[in-house]
Order: sequence, then structure tokens, then C-alpha cells
Amino acid sequence: MVFMTMKHNFYHLGIACAVAILITYRLNGLVFLLTLAATIALNDASSHYILKEGIARPRPCHVLPNLEMILRCSNSFSFPSNHASNTFAAATLISLCFRNTTLLAFAVALLVGYSRVYLKVHYPSDILGGALYGSLIGYLCYRHIYTRILRFIKPCP
Repeated sequence: MVFMTMKHNFYHLGIACAVAILITYRLNGLVFLLTLAATIALNDASSHYILKEGIARPRPCHVLPNLEMILRCSNSFSFPSNHASNTFAAATLISLCFRNTTLLAFAVALLVGYSRVYLKVHYPSDILGGALYGSLIGYLCYRHIYTRILRFIKPCP
């Protein structure tokens, strides 16, 4: 489960997917990748600096000091899980842009969320809150960024 929670484990796969998307979908692929970057940036910043700091829920390792940890305990707050929020935002955007990837995208997002609870760094409700918030941001970015850019570069006749 530690593998699923470490971002650096996915860099090479992410680069390979980005190159494949650019080669396959060209301009639409570029629009997707730019929207994905904006979605994750917007989601990560808003969930961390607004929700986490505003709600200020302590992590399980701060409340339960005898909890045996696999990873070190973060000093940030617990709710919502940024890992879950970011992966669900990406999964939502990916599934809306490429319909045949829905199952894979959400399976990865669920595994990442599960890994956070398994590693005892989040409560299940942190994952649920992050998943809901990330899915909302992913949908809004699809509707208000991705589709508008596509309409701009390919105006209707």
C-alpha cells in the first residue's frame, strides 16, 4: 500500500501517458493535459488551504499517539485527504474526456484512497470527503475549462 500513496512512483507512467495522449489526440490531447494540470492545481490548493486549514481536523496519529505507523505522521490536518481529492479530480476529468477509461481511473483513485486509510494517515471520512470534493472539482473543470477551450479552438459552424 505504500507504493500507491507515493506520488513519485507514478511519474514515469504519467509522462508516458501524457506523451501517448499528445501523439494520439494532438490538439485535443494538449487541451486535456492543460485542463488536467489546472484541475489538480486548483483542487490541491483549495482543498489544502481552504478546506483543510478551515476545518482543522487532527490526523489519527495526533489523536491516537500509540498508533503504530508505517509512514511518518504529517503535520498537516486530516480532512479532506488531498491524495483522495486530487486522484478523484483527475479520475473524474479523465473519465469525462475519455469514456473508456472510467473503470481504470476510478479504480486507481479508490486504491489511493484506501491506501491512506490502510497506512493510518486518514480516517475513512477524510477519503470520502476528498473523493466528493475532488469529483466536483473535476466535473466543474471539465464543464468550464475543457469544453470551453475546445469550443474556442473549434467554433461551431
